[in-house]
Amino acid sequence: MQLSAEDVEAVARRTVELLRDDRPSTFALIDARELAGQLGVSVDYVYEHATQLGAIRLGNGRRARIRFDLATARDALEATRRRPRGRPAEAGPRRGRRS
Repeated sequence: MQLSAEDVEAVARRTVELLRDDRPSTFALIDARELAGQLGVSVDYVYEHATQLGAIRLGNGRRARIRFDLATARDALEATRRRPRGRPAEAGPRRGRRS
């Protein structure tokens, strides 16, 4: 069996695709500080947007710890960045001051 140049090229392309996929192959939860570092945002941002980033509460009560799945948080942040800038869709019309 002999591979053509196209076959070798296809194998090489697929190998690069697989190597570029930097998502973890196992499910692991990380804390807010680590997530902030991975996403390049502040820890305050992570806490302020915890629900949007897919926070998982560990335990009950006011001081329950939260953890995040990195892939889920990355997807959520990317979706936020793709949305058009401007006023939120639910905002009503702006009214100017009357003179």
